[in-house]
Amino acid sequence: MGTLAEEIKKSDSVISDPNYSALCTAMDSLGLEGAIDSVALLPQTLSEIRRVVWKTVNESDLSYFDSNPTTPPQALVELLHKVLAPTPNKVVIVTTNYDRLAEYSADQAGATTVTGFEGCLIKKLELPNSQLKMRRTRARERIVDIWKVHGSLDWFITPDGTVTSFPLIRSIPGTLQPLIIPPGKEKYSATHDEPYRTVIAEADNAFVQAGAYLCIGYGFNDEHIQPKLLAQISKGKPIVVLARTMTSACRKHIVDAGINKFLVFEYADEMHTKVYGNGWEETYDSQYWLLDNFLKIW
Repeated sequence: MGTLAEEIKKSDSVISDPNYSALCTAMDSLGLEGAIDSVALLPQTLSEIRRVVWKTVNESDLSYFDSNPTTPPQALVELLHKVLAPTPNKVVIVTTNYDRLAEYSADQAGATTVTGFEGCLIKKLELPNSQLKMRRTRARERIVDIWKVHGSLDWFITPDGTVTSFPLIRSIPGTLQPLIIPPGKEKYSATHDEPYRTVIAEADNAFVQAGAYLCIGYGFNDEHIQPKLLAQISKGKPIVVLARTMTSACRKHIVDAGINKFLVFEYADEMHTKVYGNGWEETYDSQYWLLDNFLKIW
């Protein structure tokens, strides 16, 4: 959020807003999301903030891809393999992030990705043979649903309202607008529109159908996304949370909520992880709040 705030401050269009000084002051005291919510900005300024957020996140995503075109995040790939291995060979990822790390990792895991759009991101030449046919059959049996409830870097809307997707694009095409919901209260109103409305409905279905949940770096601050999740864990479905720093909302909804089956792994210091369970807490050696280390004990 800090990087996004600095990029927004540098935009000429944002600087020209009459309330630019108030926005900068609010960013320093309230953070990016709080500032956007508390300062009255021109409609064109809000559109520019969306553009800057898209450009900043997209540059970071593509920088990762350019450096690692055949090696997606190995911890995430390992996690997908682990969850896909038993029947029913399916993973559901619900994310508020715009990046494509989940898609990269699903391709590496040899799974079919379902995002609501048709097509694949990463392709390699493999001429037909018996082994390839078997692998493609297995890939059709391995499914990774990825529901991006706040939009994706790939999603755009045309002036006539058509929703489309352009994988790995490096700039916003022509008159199209990026379909991402930037930080701020817009996430509550914009998610009533398509494609967010249907994507959130799919996420809700996934929360209801899942037997357990792993939350990585999620702060439990999106009240429009998490009701079904919270309802299910209150009924006894287990949840594991990995967090650099546990937010007050996470503590409220998980640790202090009286649910029966949960573990929260939180950074304690450079050598230790604090783990919270149902009514207890312990400190363990190593950084188990990081996914790659967590997978060593799972």
